[in-house]
Amino acid sequence: MAFDLLSYETVLEKLPQRKHLLLGNGFSISCDPIFSYANLFEYVKNQGLSLNVQKVFEYLGTNNFEGVMKMLEDVETVRHFYNLEYKDKKIQTILEDLDIVKSSLINAIARTHLPHSGKIDEEKKGHCVKFLKPYQNIFTTNYDLLLYWISMHGHVELQERDGFRASIDDPEAEYLVFSEHLGQNKGMLFLHGALHLYMEEGELRKHSWIRSNKTLIELIKEGLDRKQYPLFVAEGKPEKKLDQIHKNGYLSYCLGKLERIQNALVIYGMSLGQSDSHILNTIADNLKIDNLFVGLYGSPNSKENQLIGQMAEGLKSRRKRWLDRNKGGRELFVHYYDSSTAKVWG
Repeated sequence: MAFDLLSYETVLEKLPQRKHLLLGNGFSISCDPIFSYANLFEYVKNQGLSLNVQKVFEYLGTNNFEGVMKMLEDVETVRHFYNLEYKDKKIQTILEDLDIVKSSLINAIARTHLPHSGKIDEEKKGHCVKFLKPYQNIFTTNYDLLLYWISMHGHVELQERDGFRASIDDPEAEYLVFSEHLGQNKGMLFLHGALHLYMEEGELRKHSWIRSNKTLIELIKEGLDRKQYPLFVAEGKPEKKLDQIHKNGYLSYCLGKLERIQNALVIYGMSLGQSDSHILNTIADNLKIDNLFVGLYGSPNSKENQLIGQMAEGLKSRRKRWLDRNKGGRELFVHYYDSSTAKVWG
């Protein structure tokens, strides 16, 4: 398909006063290649991946964690169709490998992450603050600390809130607790969880370097050693991701916020892959979103960008089917822009 690519400057001119932003992994990678999933594979492999799982990675691509997990998860479905016993040793081995991939990915992201925000140039941080400032709600599918670091760096300008406050039961605790919905305040929402968020004693907590005088990475590593795993949606299938989201109050709230936003949504650094169809369907089904601006990186004719275009056009079709059956709601218009012109990091 052919694209009529806009510049990001033109996008800003077209956006209404109240607009929202959705960030994918491209946001982090464009800051530092260390955030690329490709860099994580070697670390994960060294954590004890079986040769069989390594072959699955080689088949699907060594940075395709979601694809690998989806393939391993499919074994459970096939087991039911063929009436295979769960206690079958091979079935058990595959499902154990799935658990290893998930836990190793969490550990890999935490332990190969930039150690602290000081590793990011001050000028780059300033450019990113400027990029984020116009948006009312910022959603991200990333697990890393980058967005949180930038929000802390530019907290006066951005005024983003994430809903975490001091614990009522333990006001002096080193952590913060999710306890406040954002309302009309500017919001920062982690759709798939994040490294600095974790469940403990039935509540969602957030590591706080201000309260502990330790870097977030130090706190996360200490938590991992205590088997205090980050809140982290690492499922391969979108329906499994959605199931995990609905089982957690915070994640459900974040997705619900995406269901309720109005006007325009800008997408930056996201491939719109099938594994994120639960998010894409949420966008298409939110009848108050009328304009979607999708960033493309590199040649518009590349296979990746053509697939992005197909997925985005699919959202228009999904919206149209709903409007054809029902009264009310807005048509969805999809626009494309050259993401390299956004100059997120300068």
